[in-house]
Amino acid sequence: MRTTLAVWVFVGVALVGLDSALAEPAIECDPDALVVAITEANMQGSGQIRLAANCIYSITTPATGNEGLPVITGDIAIVGGKNTTIARAPQAQSTFRIITVDPTGKLTLRKLSIEGGNTPSLGGGILNNGTLELRAVTLRSNTAGNGGGLAVAAGATATVSKSALILNNTTGVGGGGFINSGVITVKKSMIANNFAPINGGGVNTQGSGETTVVDSTFQFNGSGSLGGALSNLGTTTVERCLITRNTGSAGGALATGNEQLTIERSAIVANTPDNCSPLNTIPGGVE
Repeated sequence: MRTTLAVWVFVGVALVGLDSALAEPAIECDPDALVVAITEANMQGSGQIRLAANCIYSITTPATGNEGLPVITGDIAIVGGKNTTIARAPQAQSTFRIITVDPTGKLTLRKLSIEGGNTPSLGGGILNNGTLELRAVTLRSNTAGNGGGLAVAAGATATVSKSALILNNTTGVGGGGFINSGVITVKKSMIANNFAPINGGGVNTQGSGETTVVDSTFQFNGSGSLGGALSNLGTTTVERCLITRNTGSAGGALATGNEQLTIERSAIVANTPDNCSPLNTIPGGVE
């Protein structure tokens, strides 16, 4: 029920019209080669890494501890191609997130998927403590204690455009798609089929967080408690978005613990059991 044709069609559309691939040759389709490339770029302070198309960089053994790849400490861009994926291997013996950005680091990801990350802490796919840009990136089927696809820490910044956060889950407090304690802007993206047992099946904005979502769609997200699509304790702005067919115990679309949730020119329809929590208190989300 939670995987829908609409999600996959959107992902395909999001990949159209991107910048051309980097001129550098792609590194070989081997996760060890990717580890080496990131390590070298960190040592140099910056670097651009081109990944092979039609390749799954399948990580069996984490680079260190809970990290599938080396922590990003430099200014690094990683660019994929058609069907490029970085994933935790199904046969991996340990749990680990895919990638972490250090407070000193800046990471740009384009044209690739991050899949299968699994951690009991923050950010199953990505934990961002620094600066992060995702463009035409899919975060799929990642699991974390908080922030299944992505976690943005306090003091960190992230920009997400033409991307999809789908089929991610948490085992604790919400943000199946992402949890935000910093500053994040999401544009022209899909947040769908994510789940959290507590508050914010799609998105969870913490007290220090500032979340802006524009020209995007929330659909088929679920929470075991409040805010099927989105839960807010900080400051959240939703503009020109479609929020539909999300489910929670209350506030199937939206839940907020303060008055810092702003909805502008958005369609909020067919959520279960209602659109907002507290009921009929969020302008733009009134039944």
